[in-house]
Amino acid sequence: MFGALAFLPIYLQVVRGVSPTISGVYLLPMVLGLLLTSVASGQIISRWGRYKVFPVAGTALLTLGLFLLSRLSGDTPGLVMDAYFVVLGAGLGLTLQVLIIAVQNSAAYADLGAATSGVTFFRSIGGSFGVAIFGSIFANRLASQIAAALHGVSLPAGVNPAAAEASPAALARLPAGLRAGILHAYTVSIDTVFLAAVPVAAVGFVLAWFLREVPLRSTAGAADLGEGIGAGTTERSSVQEVERALCRLADADMRRRGYERLAARAGLDLPGGSCWVLTRLAKQGTVAGEELARQANVTVDHGRPYVDALVTESLVVRADGMLELTPAGGAAADRLFAARREALCELLQGFDPEQHADLAAMLTQLSRALLGADADRQLISR
Repeated sequence: MFGALAFLPIYLQVVRGVSPTISGVYLLPMVLGLLLTSVASGQIISRWGRYKVFPVAGTALLTLGLFLLSRLSGDTPGLVMDAYFVVLGAGLGLTLQVLIIAVQNSAAYADLGAATSGVTFFRSIGGSFGVAIFGSIFANRLASQIAAALHGVSLPAGVNPAAAEASPAALARLPAGLRAGILHAYTVSIDTVFLAAVPVAAVGFVLAWFLREVPLRSTAGAADLGEGIGAGTTERSSVQEVERALCRLADADMRRRGYERLAARAGLDLPGGSCWVLTRLAKQGTVAGEELARQANVTVDHGRPYVDALVTESLVVRADGMLELTPAGGAAADRLFAARREALCELLQGFDPEQHADLAAMLTQLSRALLGADADRQLISR
């Protein structure tokens, strides 16, 4: 990925003669292939529970894509070039995020933060070395190719063909015959870079077959795209990694009538909107009805049925426009928080909160933070 982003713009701007902005547009097929396969593989893995096939297929496509890029020339049709870019992007998308999932799925809880940070750190190191090495290959190859193209040729004063990389417009000042030779030199040099990357990707393909596949944890399946393609290192601890994954899983879970299912789990016969009010009051204390409606982004009349249900059940008292939990209401809210914590615990496959005090404390705090949150206020606005 780093090599493609470093050398494809040179090819597009020097050999194809497009502007820096348009060269970015030309790379959109690669980005599209990366995004589509990253999202699709993540969705399939979360449902299927298996992931080894994706880095195997991804490194195979990556190897093919790099080989195809080594065949680029100044006359390559645009659609063919776009197809090459899509193949490269698809291979990257099937590999980058999935390997994060594989690492997080195999690491013990105590090593989770260090393992994830290690992956992104060594990717950054590999990318830095890779671009530097391929840059050296490109520079050496370009120097020899330009020397061959200029052999026995007298250059106009002030013309430096090697400056085309920094300023492609410099090529316009060259005679037509000489310009073709310089463009060929750049094409051959860039093709050599991608050809040199093919065996590196092939080694990755071979190593992918030795990837150990273990049953997928729910938290490992919540890796995000940004984490997969980021160049910087992450500095999250193990508990922060688990918390991030649980937040993503819980957010998706709450969209599917999550409060109603929590109420049933807690033994409460209440609509979702009433559960939101109950947990909101438990965290905020006494609140004016108008203020609660404003927080829920609804009118007082729209939210009144949910509050009335709580008043009828003697879970909330209404006095002078103020809403306050009764002792029974506080106990009901605690049952909802406990149900949320229990549901979160079920997502921690392979991690035992009872053996890790920080994990147990995080679950307790997260179960309260996730209920009665601003993000769930649409439950009342429906």
